Amino acid sequence: MNKRVLNSFLYGALLFSLGTGVVSCKDYDSDIEGLNNRITTVESDMDRFKEKIEAALNANLTVQSWYPSEDQSQYTIVLSNGDELYVQASNKATPFYQFKVEEGTWRYTKDKGAGWYKVLTFGTEQEIAGTDKDQLYYDKSNGYIYIQKTEGLVQTTITADKDTPILAENKENKTLSVYIYGENYILPVQGGGFSGISSILFQKQFVFEEDEFLEAASYTNTQGKVVTAHTATAKFKILPKDIDLSEADFQCADIHELKLTRAEVPQLLVNTTKKLDENGILSVELTPSNMTAPYYGAVLEITLDKTTTSSNYFVVKPTSYSANNGVFAYRETRTVYQNSESLKFVSTESLDLARTIGWGFGENEEVKFVDELGFSELAVATTYELTENPNNTFEVTDKGVLTAKAPNRSGKVRITYTVAEEEFSKEVLIYSQDEATAKNGIELRSTTVSLSDIESLYKGTKVFIVQNSQTTLENLGVTASKAWKLGTQANGGNWEAIPMTTNLATITQDTELANGEVCLYYDAAQKTSYLLVGPQADGIESANLFAMNDEGTDKAPFTLNEKEVGLYVGNVGTKYVVEAPTAKEELAIQMYVKAGIDHPDTDPNQNIRILGKKLAIPGVYDEELGYHFNELDLRTTLYNFKPADADFKITLNRDDQNDKVKEKWDTNFKWDADNYTLTLSPVWALYNFNFNDKKVSDMTESNNGVKFSWTFDAGKGATNSNGNEQWYIKDPVRQPGENTIYMGLDKQPNATGVISTDYEIKVSEITGDPEKKKLSDLEVGKVYKFGDYFKNHNFWVNGCSWDVYGGPDNLTGKDLPVLIKYDFATNKLVITDYAKKYFGKRRCELKFQPQGNETTAGLEIDSDEQTFKLKAVPTTTNFQIKIDYNTDFSNQNLFFRIVEG
Repeated sequence: MNKRVLNSFLYGALLFSLGTGVVSCKDYDSDIEGLNNRITTVESDMDRFKEKIEAALNANLTVQSWYPSEDQSQYTIVLSNGDELYVQASNKATPFYQFKVEEGTWRYTKDKGAGWYKVLTFGTEQEIAGTDKDQLYYDKSNGYIYIQKTEGLVQTTITADKDTPILAENKENKTLSVYIYGENYILPVQGGGFSGISSILFQKQFVFEEDEFLEAASYTNTQGKVVTAHTATAKFKILPKDIDLSEADFQCADIHELKLTRAEVPQLLVNTTKKLDENGILSVELTPSNMTAPYYGAVLEITLDKTTTSSNYFVVKPTSYSANNGVFAYRETRTVYQNSESLKFVSTESLDLARTIGWGFGENEEVKFVDELGFSELAVATTYELTENPNNTFEVTDKGVLTAKAPNRSGKVRITYTVAEEEFSKEVLIYSQDEATAKNGIELRSTTVSLSDIESLYKGTKVFIVQNSQTTLENLGVTASKAWKLGTQANGGNWEAIPMTTNLATITQDTELANGEVCLYYDAAQKTSYLLVGPQADGIESANLFAMNDEGTDKAPFTLNEKEVGLYVGNVGTKYVVEAPTAKEELAIQMYVKAGIDHPDTDPNQNIRILGKKLAIPGVYDEELGYHFNELDLRTTLYNFKPADADFKITLNRDDQNDKVKEKWDTNFKWDADNYTLTLSPVWALYNFNFNDKKVSDMTESNNGVKFSWTFDAGKGATNSNGNEQWYIKDPVRQPGENTIYMGLDKQPNATGVISTDYEIKVSEITGDPEKKKLSDLEVGKVYKFGDYFKNHNFWVNGCSWDVYGGPDNLTGKDLPVLIKYDFATNKLVITDYAKKYFGKRRCELKFQPQGNETTAGLEIDSDEQTFKLKAVPTTTNFQIKIDYNTDFSNQNLFFRIVEG
């Protein structure tokens, strides 16, 4: 049998407790979180204990006896030569836990033996039978003690103190285990004959910070084959130091991510000579396999003579560099090269490409280059080839030294890295600057926006991150946060700075500048440069703005490669643009009004009135609420205007609204006058806010919709709306495609606005006999399922559609989502998952109801089961059924009939 003398389980500690053996528990893996939870023992006491216990093990001493102190906070271990070891808890008020088997079941005490209590199974509260072979585990993640039995692991109801040492007897192996100060020691008990490994001590103790780890790396080619690797080398002190490991088996176990989540079958492959040096130190090479997380905790297990001993925890960083993830990046800044960037250099000088750009791995600003990875056997070669303007403008040597024959020219050079016989190439833009401009300054620019087209704000300050991809401000000698005025030099004359009244010493990236101000700010903590553009800045036209001295009389001096240079933000242009609000064109929809549903689409007498293009307020979508109107800012939702922070105020007055809005003012219709936001409750059908009249003939257009007015001021003259703006609410269920149709009498067609003739159920379908066509042919009292007949009609099988404003991009025009359809699996009409997702989050129901006195008297309808039965012989020729479809913001009605035929 393979016996584990001490091991770890569930990131915790393994405890042995046999018979009346005394044990306690400590968080075996807590050191991963740092040193704050280490046992608070004086350093000299710790060293003295380790020195004495190691000496005892090396001398092959055994344990004669052990006993607790009176307050249970300390144990004395008496060795075979009479020496004593003292195992001290970190807090004298915290006693050792004690466990024992009594009357065949596990018992424990935590009150110095004053009371012994049954150990119960977590959840079922059942007693746990005890044997001499049971093992106890402590689980760090939840603080509970487990008992390992041959048939499986049993969680107890006991939680343990993390700060006490472990003292555990194993009567089968005749050993006493001590886990203390982050290390484990196994002492043979006198007369037991144990001769295995007493301790495996990882030699970089408490190495659990991310900057201290064992690193192992591999390089994988594009085919997924590992080309080369270097292992992580670990050293362990083995006790006793003269033990013979030639027949031992080695493996790493308990490999887990430090964030306490398991990776998929991770491994550390172990390689060792199995020989100890004169100090009892074992060297082990560890090779990661399937270890995908950045850092792992692990233990070394050595099995000797069928007994396995585990080390304390150590940390390994497995790093796998895949050729598929290689990037080209700047050597100096370790930032990834962008295809739009040019490598600029002085035309009268040269550019060393090998020192400027390289191929490597990692995230932006953290790239490690292939020649830095420590793979001594990895073959790497680099070549350079001009692909645009060679010979006549640029030249490049085999070593990557680039020169130019003329200034202000652009070209391209292909850089190729050959790594393990695979090629990785990048065409890089190059630009030869004329000496005067190049030596005048280092350029900063934004990689995300065009600085030559800045539209400044009315009140606020715009902030842009600017950088030079080939160098940093630290390399220019800037060590502290600082702000500079910006200015230009006209035709070689005097320097002129943009006027600044804001104190430069007070500026950060969050500073609001005064009107027309522009400056450069560098945050030393973030190592980031910012261009700040104040409100209403105007008149800068594609300029290179240099950082100026505090007086604004000359450019500020910087040092790069022992040369004095300037620093400028390249190609900046500003303009102050004011545009009065205009309603967004896409919110204007064609609106119709229609009464009656009994006319086919081709009937020239159908009652339709075109109201024309009307502006509709849309809701918004999110996964939590679906379609909703929550604090909708009418200014930004409905209007285009510039600048974004202009004084744009909207006014809604209750007295200006139609009766429906007035009725629900401050309840279902909530207007926040301070923030200009509208919130509509989902329990009120949206179309009710649009129309004040029920009948088309009585409709008064001027009394419909939502009315408000606005004023606008951006510093170049105020403007306002002409009277009340009239807007309608966009109802997601009542919008057929790009249009809105308002149905009089609450009747609504399908999404296309056309009433189908294929939704009626004929009696012959129900009876199954083409000769039985009368309602009287139906059986009184028999239950019929609507679904049995829906499935024979394309109208129900294909489903009913309505527009969902703002839904998926492909749902335009008549290509609309199906919201209600027949479902073959349930044999019912159902609301689709799409409908529930977009506008059935809070309310989503489908009800069948009889319509009219004849149907009510003749049919009994079970809405939930979607069934009907005849109550008596009918006196009518058809039954009309209404389907109520109620969702957020919508109470929808559909009608169909059971007809003779």
